[in-house]
Amino acid sequence: MASSRPVVRNPLPGWGAGHFAFAQTKVAIYRIASLPGDAAHCLNTSIWAVPQTCAALIQSQVEPRQMMARRTRQLELEKQHLLSRLMRIEEKIDRMQIDQAQFSGLVASTVDHVFMLDGSGKYLFSNDQVRQFGMQKGSELIGRRLHDVYPRDVAALYREKLHKVIRTDTAVSFSHQKNTPGEIEYYVDTLYPVHRDGAIWAVGGICCNVSEQKKIEKQLVQSQKMEAMGTLVAGVAHEINNPINLILFNLPLLEKMWRDLTPLLHEHMAKSPEKRIGGLPPVFVKQNLPRLISDMEMAANRVAQIVSGLKGFARKSNPAEKWEVQVNKAVRNAVRLADATAKKLKIVIEENLAPDLPLLRANLQNLEQVVLNLIINALEAIGHDHGKVCIATRFIEQSQSIAIDVTDNGRGINPAVADNIFDPFVTDRQAAGGTGLGLSVTYNLVKAHQGDIHFRTQTGKGTTFTVVLPTGPARRPYKIMVVDDDSDFRGMVVRLLNRSTDCVVEDFANGAEALIRMGSHPPDLLILDMFMPEMDGLGVCRAVKNELGLDLMKVIIVTGFPDHPNLYEAAGMGFSQILTKPLVVDEFIQMVKENLDGKFSKQLPHSDR
Repeated sequence: MASSRPVVRNPLPGWGAGHFAFAQTKVAIYRIASLPGDAAHCLNTSIWAVPQTCAALIQSQVEPRQMMARRTRQLELEKQHLLSRLMRIEEKIDRMQIDQAQFSGLVASTVDHVFMLDGSGKYLFSNDQVRQFGMQKGSELIGRRLHDVYPRDVAALYREKLHKVIRTDTAVSFSHQKNTPGEIEYYVDTLYPVHRDGAIWAVGGICCNVSEQKKIEKQLVQSQKMEAMGTLVAGVAHEINNPINLILFNLPLLEKMWRDLTPLLHEHMAKSPEKRIGGLPPVFVKQNLPRLISDMEMAANRVAQIVSGLKGFARKSNPAEKWEVQVNKAVRNAVRLADATAKKLKIVIEENLAPDLPLLRANLQNLEQVVLNLIINALEAIGHDHGKVCIATRFIEQSQSIAIDVTDNGRGINPAVADNIFDPFVTDRQAAGGTGLGLSVTYNLVKAHQGDIHFRTQTGKGTTFTVVLPTGPARRPYKIMVVDDDSDFRGMVVRLLNRSTDCVVEDFANGAEALIRMGSHPPDLLILDMFMPEMDGLGVCRAVKNELGLDLMKVIIVTGFPDHPNLYEAAGMGFSQILTKPLVVDEFIQMVKENLDGKFSKQLPHSDR
């Protein structure tokens, strides 16, 4: 049977147990009030006090809950604030760790010495760039003082700058140098204040080795001096060249005039033997004037060769500009330039040059400078009165290369500098004015030609430097033969061809000797005089025409008799290239070039050459 007691449910969701008890109490009161008589009255007084008690109980439960909620919200806010601060601190720590890693990597990888000093000059920190102090690790330097690792003068300079930084609270830069065996090291230093809590805590420093920069600066200055000297030499050589050419072209004419005047001198001597010529007896003039003319020509040729060498040496050239050259020609030019120095030192220069070397694709001026530098180096290494320098060339079949050997009997290379002999400014002759640049320049020029250079040395016995230059596909140089009985004209043509071409030039005084040579070594081009003793030019033309293997040889005839019948006969045999003496230089060189199929890589010479 279902109970008739009313069920009091929780009137609102979220009510607590106090609210529910209070509602049930009110229901019970209403039920008691319905009892009969005194029972109801007795209970009524006590029961009506129950609601006040329940209300007080409910109030006592509500206030702590509200306070707890407020405190919880406050704690939550404080928690969020602390978490935010913690995140910012962690970010700062991460950035500091990154900065520290970058700083450590920078300090460890730099080639400069990075350090920190206290006010007394004691090292508080150092990276590992401490080789200048003979140490391996920066930790070895920590705790040491400036005077423990630097010479007295450098340590005093450091202390002076250290005190200036502390006094002025600004960075200071200065430089110092350190003498080491064989060279001087140069350093640039910077000191700067390091602050902590608003005050100078220490002094930081960076020490940079600028020795290499100093070497480059010295090399640049030396290069500028050499460039200025080259400009001066080129100007002087040009001014000398024109009058020397005039003398050289007039001397053969003067000699021929003397030959024509000799019979008249004989008649004069017979008629007036006592009459003087230029204040000299006629007999003396007759005996010595040919020799005087020959000596003048020899001296003028000597000056012309020196001028030509100076002009070539002073000419600016790029190692990348290369053409086919004769190595022996470069060697001879260099020897000629060094000859005066060798004679002054009473040193003999010997040449042992291999014949028929293949052409080398190179820069002639650079090649001459290589050989000249090695010769000068050899001359300076000799300090006795029986000095000798030998220059040899040879072809290395296995590697298809040309070797140049320069050997001296001097003191040999000092072992202290032998390992760095090709570095700039490395020399053991600083006291004698040596710059240490010659072998460095030589090394760079050889490398620019894909070559190699090495040396053998014995103390007190001498040194041999060997330059090896690859030839690539070998091609022999063209050969030109000059045949003329006039030694002056023949010599002038030979010199002109040597200066203007890269050909091997041979010369002979008569046709018979020339034909003997042609049989074993036929030239590519024959320059032939028509009128000579023993066998004249026409006889040579007949022999060339009839000899198998020589019939395709190119021939240029030079003569002082352009209308002679022999020329027409030679032209009938196919030898129709004829030039008249005196030669026009540009025309002559152009004809030589055309006869050799335009295979010369050099330009036509200027007329003043």
